[in-house]
Order: sequence, then C-alpha cells, then structure tokens
Amino acid sequence: MTNDPFGRSPFGFARVRVVQLPKWKLVLLSALAITVLLTLVIVAAGAFLLLFPVVLIGGLVLGIVGRWRSKASVPAPGPRGTQNDRNDDIVDAEYVVITDRRREDQR
Repeated sequence: MTNDPFGRSPFGFARVRVVQLPKWKLVLLSALAITVLLTLVIVAAGAFLLLFPVVLIGGLVLGIVGRWRSKASVPAPGPRGTQNDRNDDIVDAEYVVITDRRREDQR
C-alpha cells in the first residue's frame, strides 16, 4: 500500500512482472535458438558455395571479353608527344575576370 491519497503506485505505469520459467523450458528454448542459428549459418554457407564460383567465372569471362574488345577500339599507350597523345580533351580559351565594377560599366 502507498501513502498516496489517490491510490497511485509509486512506480507509476511501469509495472514489472517477474516470470519464472521451468528449467526444461529454458533448455528447450535455448536448443531451439541454437538450431535456428545453425540452420541460418548452413544456408548462408551453401549460398556462398553456390554463388562464389558463378561470380568468379563471370568476372573472369568479363575480364577476358572486355580486354579483347578494348584492344580493337583503343590504341596502346605510347610515350608522350607522339601520335597517340591526342589533344581532344584539352580546352583552350581566354579567361577574363569580370568584377562588379566592370559589369556595371558594360551596361
């Protein structure tokens, strides 16, 4: 009992209920948890053993086919300054810094 005139519990709404399980239920519950965990580990290992060779062979085939196709389209790199050094990706331009004062003068 409490000294509260309204009959409120000193713990508020947090009511704790202690449940005691028999030992055989605890053993059965832990055995079930271990079984489920081992099942998940075995399934993951099986999926890895099935998918790893597929991914490995696919990567090797893609590497070989990709190397074979790239040899035909891209010339081999050579020393700088030769015909292989193309200037297609260089932008040549004149740059002018425009300040606020210059912008007002142009208007």
